[in-house]
Amino acid sequence: MLQLKYSISFYLHQLNSNPACMKYFRDPHSLVLILLLFLAMACKNQSGPAERSMEDSPEEVPAQAPLLLANPASEEQMRQAALDGNRAVVKDFLEQGISVDAVDVEGHTALIFAAFNGHSEILLDLLKAGAVVDRRDVMGRTPLMYGSTGPFPEAVKILLDKGADPNLVDSDEHFTALMHAAAEGHLEVVKVLISHGADHSLKDIDGDDAASFAQQSGHMQVVEYLQALH
Repeated sequence: MLQLKYSISFYLHQLNSNPACMKYFRDPHSLVLILLLFLAMACKNQSGPAERSMEDSPEEVPAQAPLLLANPASEEQMRQAALDGNRAVVKDFLEQGISVDAVDVEGHTALIFAAFNGHSEILLDLLKAGAVVDRRDVMGRTPLMYGSTGPFPEAVKILLDKGADPNLVDSDEHFTALMHAAAEGHLEVVKVLISHGADHSLKDIDGDDAASFAQQSGHMQVVEYLQALH
């Protein structure tokens, strides 16, 4: 109100000192209109901040999803638990908000560690929590590639059913998941990969395919199975 008083006083002073406006100043009707105009402007100025305050009030701000915790020690413990098959610990860390795709210095995730040791239930927990099924490490290797190095057809099938691409190659030697399985002699894993579209004709940078790896390692059953596909 004090600000309004000073504004009116200042304006009237300016109007009175302007000869061209004297007739308006001396006309009672014009003076009333001027005063009403000032009152309207004052009311608008008073309501402005209140309207902005309502717009900025907490009730109007959309709720945000809780941020994932960045806790390197807990992330490492979760990855270790995934490797060891300690499902309860993994689930506990996920419930605490630890990022499901947190990586170590080599780009390994909990999903990679769980796949490497064939821990099927943990794989399902991690995937349900949003783990990226084909997340690569620094060498370009995926969880499916790691899972295919062991005798874990169930774990491999889980990853494939969740969308893992069996024909991705790493960024080092261009190995595929099938090459890893064949080199280790895991016939059942090889069969699961083939049934999900793995291409047995793919070759690495040296020109070797999955059958070549199996033969070099003496896994003749795998060799015979793959050769029969031609």
